[in-house]
Amino acid sequence: MTAFAIGALVGSLVVARRPALLPDHRLATVALCGTGLALAAAALIPSPVAGLALFTFAGVCDGPLLTATLRIRAAYAPPRTRAQVFTLGAGLKFTAAAVGATLVGVAAALPPALLLAGIAGVQLAAAALNLLLRPRTSGRDGAPDTPEGTGARPVPSVRP
Repeated sequence: MTAFAIGALVGSLVVARRPALLPDHRLATVALCGTGLALAAAALIPSPVAGLALFTFAGVCDGPLLTATLRIRAAYAPPRTRAQVFTLGAGLKFTAAAVGATLVGVAAALPPALLLAGIAGVQLAAAALNLLLRPRTSGRDGAPDTPEGTGARPVPSVRP
């Protein structure tokens, strides 16, 4: 977990210091896929050294996910409901974490590699869901169309 956290710190710092190469919706999908694939590989490779490297890489992929998620929320939440959108998002994240912890607790007798593969599967399923539910894009930058009348305003993915 320490390797994952260090990787997430590095990934977050890179996103904070460098302009994003991908729009936020695509960055979220790539981050979920990278995290899921790295964790799946860690489940399959029983080497502690490989596990350390794969957990670090999973963290590097996971770090930018929070940034992309927060940018998407800020871009599409109408100003008058922005606080509720962020609070609801945080609540859903904590609820999902509690459900995941409960499921792992119930399945604690299973081999750790199988539990890790399950976690990887959830990450990859989230990436697939993100692809399926992604709003249609209107331009080369990949920014979703702004729904008329919602008060939503796109936030650019690339900082000057």
